[in-house]
Amino acid sequence: MNNKPMLYILIPVCIIGAFISIHVILWLFWICVSLTIPLKKEYDKPSKFYNWAFVLWYRYIIKVARIKLYVTGYEKIPFGTRFLLVSNHCSKFDNFIQCAVLKKTQMAYVSKPENFKIPIGRHFLRRGLYIPIVRGNPRQGLEAILRGIDLIKQDKVSVGIYPEGTRSQNGVIQEFKPGAFKIAEKARCPVVVVSMSGTENISKNFPWKKTVVHMDILDVIQPDVWDNKSTVEVSQYSHDLIAKKLGMLEEKVS
Repeated sequence: MNNKPMLYILIPVCIIGAFISIHVILWLFWICVSLTIPLKKEYDKPSKFYNWAFVLWYRYIIKVARIKLYVTGYEKIPFGTRFLLVSNHCSKFDNFIQCAVLKKTQMAYVSKPENFKIPIGRHFLRRGLYIPIVRGNPRQGLEAILRGIDLIKQDKVSVGIYPEGTRSQNGVIQEFKPGAFKIAEKARCPVVVVSMSGTENISKNFPWKKTVVHMDILDVIQPDVWDNKSTVEVSQYSHDLIAKKLGMLEEKVS
């Protein structure tokens, strides 16, 4: 009896079954891990395990979303110390990619309250020491800045913030809010300036097309900059550096 026709059917079925099983197992893992993180508890210390699980989730999403990622300037990252990461913001995928690339250090982002309501993800955000902030609320804005300063000064995590204050809908960089740089000024830490491009196309390309994304580490501003520069000046320099990289600023940035 010829079993070849049966093999032609069985092999693809096994491959598809294994593929689906891997995805199911991964999601069950993240669901189970998230359930071990009580939402009502306040966290003051980072966790290597939960950060690993969270970064694994980010890396999984990057693969599933078919993101082709190019990174430059990685060697500039000061992994030996805590820092403030500032970047333009085009997509909800921006911090996924940044955390995956910078997996050697734990990142906690300043994030809008809506993100703390996402199923599964909200548990990891709280355990990862993410900082909630309400746009247009000066009091909570100050609390977020003070929280970021404290996390860096106590050597707990590096902090990521998008100084535009909201996502750009068309990829065009918006003005930066200098207050975001107060975290680095008061914590006396480096500022890592990052440019993101292509992430605004991920949602519309998925699942039919791959998306090319560029993450460029443009500069690391050392803490002694605050001896001579204000947050307004450093904010404008960072903004113009990113704008130039994105081709939105013609004049030379000095």
